[in-house]
Amino acid sequence: MDTLAALQFGFAPALATALLHALWQDALLGVAAWLTLAAMARSSAAARHTVAMGFLLAMVLVPASMFLRFWQVAPVDVNAGVLQAITAPRIEATTGVFVQQSSPVAIALALIWLAGVGLMLLRHFGGWRLVSALERHPYQALPAQWQRRVEALRTAMGITREVAVRLSADVVGPFTARLLRPVVWLPLSLITQLPREQLEALLAHELAHVARMDWLWNGLQCVIESLLFFHPAAWWLGRRIRQEREHACDDLAVAACGDAIALAEALVQIERQRHPSPHLVIPDLVLPAHGGSLMKRITRLVSGPPARSRWGARAGLAVLIATGALLVSQVGISGTARPNIHIMSTTDGVLRPGDTREITANGLDRQRYYRGSVDAQGRLTEFYKEDGQVRPIDTGVRNWIAEVSRLSVPPAPPVPPAPPAPLAPPAPFAADAPPAPPAPPAPPAPPAPPEVADTAVFRSLLRVVANDPGVVAKLGSPIALASNDVEGSINIDGGASPGADVDATFELTGPKGRADVHVIAQLDGRKWSLQTIELKGPAR
Repeated sequence: MDTLAALQFGFAPALATALLHALWQDALLGVAAWLTLAAMARSSAAARHTVAMGFLLAMVLVPASMFLRFWQVAPVDVNAGVLQAITAPRIEATTGVFVQQSSPVAIALALIWLAGVGLMLLRHFGGWRLVSALERHPYQALPAQWQRRVEALRTAMGITREVAVRLSADVVGPFTARLLRPVVWLPLSLITQLPREQLEALLAHELAHVARMDWLWNGLQCVIESLLFFHPAAWWLGRRIRQEREHACDDLAVAACGDAIALAEALVQIERQRHPSPHLVIPDLVLPAHGGSLMKRITRLVSGPPARSRWGARAGLAVLIATGALLVSQVGISGTARPNIHIMSTTDGVLRPGDTREITANGLDRQRYYRGSVDAQGRLTEFYKEDGQVRPIDTGVRNWIAEVSRLSVPPAPPVPPAPPAPLAPPAPFAADAPPAPPAPPAPPAPPAPPEVADTAVFRSLLRVVANDPGVVAKLGSPIALASNDVEGSINIDGGASPGADVDATFELTGPKGRADVHVIAQLDGRKWSLQTIELKGPAR
């Protein structure tokens, strides 16, 4: 299957389903993060930062695992998702044929998400370019006496890497950049305007970012926020992480220089002097000293941790309301969307003698039409058009037909439980028994049971076998049942957990020839488990 068709009919439904599940999954994770961080109010800021980063990672890993599950598992399981690739077949009463179709909602959601992620990553890339361009602007080295103090602080904090400190008139506030060769940028005016102890506290704060490797964690956070740009819980948690990161660095700076008041006064001075700069806008990728909420940081440095607030509860409620609204709107859109794939067939299973199947696909790149029919002798006749032009059925077309057939596998029908045997009436006492009535006339002979090939269980098995890669490689696609003759056994269990055991051999036909196929499989509920698929002899 070509790349664009695979994205439309395989990747897009799985991604859209994962994104819709992420709305409620990440909302629950956001509420759990808020409750956990509230319970850790008396813990260290470093511990809260670690826990919050763990929740943010979970917000992207949970939808990612959901995406992989819906993309890789069999379509019989994918059809149980929110946005299936192709709907389960339904019968049209007027024509008596089975119809399946897909919805472009999945493609629209996938394209919107990819565009949003691209814009967010482009924004962060632009910030990184701005910081890199700062290296080419004129700057001054730190005076020697201050460089000695930086080395002493670096040793006290256990930093083994070399840290460069540069003064520039193009920056609006202190910030730290890079991981392996960290650089601390300071406004040139700070050297003359701040007292010694306040400047030392700011340097200790920036070195704390280096000691904690916050450049790495902040970069990872920016990527995750780009992937989850659509979710309010991710943005709330991202702000909380940046706040706790600054608090943790404040704690390290105070431990290194021993003066919390000096750091608080330095933050006040930076806030007073801060003004919009035409030269540089500090992006989210860097670690500025004035990051987070300055008032909360100053209050915390002066008087300890602030009292708990109730704004988090309102944020959690807003996330839940937004999740419900998006789900409702998605359901409304999906009901009126124009289909991308439309399948009409005389059977919801593998084609048998006398069956036909038509596939119409309006893709982003081209329009396709395919028709296959099997005559009474089991011969397959095919016709294919692309953008209105008749085309030969080459390997690419075969792969497309096989992928559409794989996506359209319906769930295995439930096996009805066997009806209970009627209870015989109790025998009367001999003394009270009435005279025996005359023998009733013999009932008419029951109708012949349906052939095995006509049962719903066998048809669902055929759909799975016909999409097996080994069978497709040998017989091509599409694959039809050459005859109704089935050798072997099919045992159906109609108990509380319906199932079936199959050990049978039957003949299949495809564009490359015919072959007998021996299948050993089990049906557990609605999913087939194939143990053996053996093609007997070469295709003939």
